[in-house]
Amino acid sequence: MIITMKEDRMRFGARVGAIIYNEDKTKILLEHQSNELYMFPGGRIDVHEDSQNAISRELKEELNIKTDLKLKYIVEMFLKSPKTKYHEIGFYFVAEINEDSIENNFKSLDGDSNFVWIPIKDLDKYNILAKPVKDKVKNCGITDNTLEHIVYREY
Repeated sequence: MIITMKEDRMRFGARVGAIIYNEDKTKILLEHQSNELYMFPGGRIDVHEDSQNAISRELKEELNIKTDLKLKYIVEMFLKSPKTKYHEIGFYFVAEINEDSIENNFKSLDGDSNFVWIPIKDLDKYNILAKPVKDKVKNCGITDNTLEHIVYREY
């Protein structure tokens, strides 16, 4: 059972995401959703599951990879859409993998999304749901060992 709560026009969720750099740190792997929206690979945390196990499980399910992951950002996002106010707590991990180990446009199991390598220099052209993490990614913080707490509010 995933950690998501819904009430009238409000929603809360706990999520994990992976900021996966290629070997020369010029690209990151994103999941292309519908409506020109992109997300970092990952998903929801299950009840009684810690964030490290959740991201490892998600990457195995979605991309069939196992890699070293380092927790980099804890993000509290308060997002507003026309129909819903959404509060998410996200745990974002960084990793580096060989670009050739992931096929471009790898089709997800649900068939609705693709995973694509995006040049970091072009990130501003993409609508990435985790907006506060987007700018951090451009600075290529994979070598910095500090854990950062980010609060992002749209409402």
